[in-house]
Amino acid sequence: MEVDIQSKKILLKEKVDQIIFWIKKKVLSAKKNGVIFGLSGGLDSAVIAALCQKAFPDNTMALILPCESTNDDINDAMSIVKKYHLSYKNIDLTPIYHQLLSTMDTTFNNRMAKANIKPRLRMITLYYFASIFGYLVVGTGNKSEISVGYFTKYGDGGVDILPLGNILKSEVIEIAQFLEIPQNIISKPPSGGLWENQTDEEEMGFSYKQLDNFLKNGEITDKKTEKLILTMSQSSVHKRNRPPAFKFKK
Repeated sequence: MEVDIQSKKILLKEKVDQIIFWIKKKVLSAKKNGVIFGLSGGLDSAVIAALCQKAFPDNTMALILPCESTNDDINDAMSIVKKYHLSYKNIDLTPIYHQLLSTMDTTFNNRMAKANIKPRLRMITLYYFASIFGYLVVGTGNKSEISVGYFTKYGDGGVDILPLGNILKSEVIEIAQFLEIPQNIISKPPSGGLWENQTDEEEMGFSYKQLDNFLKNGEITDKKTEKLILTMSQSSVHKRNRPPAFKFKK
């Protein structure tokens, strides 16, 4: 049993080292100075924080960008800042979010349309500081979310690199445990923080465990869930691809 645990730790260390090397390579090949990312207080961004800090100890910046966010999420984000000694800025986007909404047509009350403004405001802020410091914007999306388009186009999907983009949610959890991310962050229900009490799994209609099983095996016993996953994946192809460009016929 101890041998199995030790072997798993060695394997996880190899994976982590590969990700860190990849981040360094991408930043240096882009001739940038370091990395910047949004720190939400959730699992994925905590893992990205740890990886980025290891890749660029002196050139990593975390932005905590609350927008109607809970105090618990902000406190969890700050716990990661302190644990990994991160350079950070805390910028409350709530006032500008409300101001923006107040200038729009109030006859519409589409919760998702309004909620998606939040990650897009964060994207704008991240690229503002990335431009100032000459950093690459690091995304926090994982393979599970990306496969079904569970991200905001030109919001949290608007990034330069995705270190977790080919890593399933279940694998991110294993990496988080190896990196000693606080257990309360690992255990909290995944959420985009788009509205009060919103969770990823409730909004998607299935669990990450079900999604990961499907992505690993190509099918799952729950055919209703399989159909929902396939529908989400197919309808979100446009999110994962570059915008189509018209071409004249030769």
